[in-house]
Amino acid sequence: MRHTRRPRSPERSDPIRIETVAKRGGGSRTLAHLDARDRRRYDLAVAGVAAYVERSLSSGAMANRARTAASGFQLEPWGAARDRYLRSIVTASMGSHRAAFVGDVRDCYGSITPKIVELALRGAGAPDHAAARVAGLLRSFHERGVRGLPIGPAPSAVLANGVLATLDRALAEVAGGPSFRWVDDVMVFAPHARAAERVAAEFDRALAELGLSAHPAKCAVVVDRAALLGRASTPSTSRGPWRGMMRPP
Repeated sequence: MRHTRRPRSPERSDPIRIETVAKRGGGSRTLAHLDARDRRRYDLAVAGVAAYVERSLSSGAMANRARTAASGFQLEPWGAARDRYLRSIVTASMGSHRAAFVGDVRDCYGSITPKIVELALRGAGAPDHAAARVAGLLRSFHERGVRGLPIGPAPSAVLANGVLATLDRALAEVAGGPSFRWVDDVMVFAPHARAAERVAAEFDRALAELGLSAHPAKCAVVVDRAALLGRASTPSTSRGPWRGMMRPP
């Protein structure tokens, strides 16, 4: 009896395990647990574009910076990056700036499609084939239950930085003061409230151009120096020293 071997599908069809977990301070996030084969494919694909992403980032983007490693790339330790971010905010808060815009991207990872990633990578100078490889892998994840960038794996952090690099540049052009970003949270210093409101408008415009949107409940123009200092240790704009010291942009 003769057996005929079936052609192997280029992409796996088994689903990816998705887990919803509670976030500290309220809300939830959906984690994607990749198996060893998927993790390896994702690591290799993003290793091919990580250097281009890094070159596209400003010094104000402080979370999830990627360093070259034997395996392709390695994220900077979280604690050191966070300390640098907090020190930078405190230093800027002590300057002559009288206002700041704070912003947050709504459903950042979940809203970043493979097409958005591919365009961002090509804009950062990555070769077309490398950008297409990453986008194709993300599409295969989407077909298996992942919405947007899979939350949890380190390569997703690199890709999110690559997408938001254009936002950093757009805000810096209108800021009039230093601009910082931690993942998808931004803080842009300005000489006065009117300038900060211009930054707020640019934040909305730049996100719309990327196919993303602002989280209105977490965006504000801050006009109190104590509130600016409080931002360094307060992770949410709806709690702590922000209350009563900000107004919607």
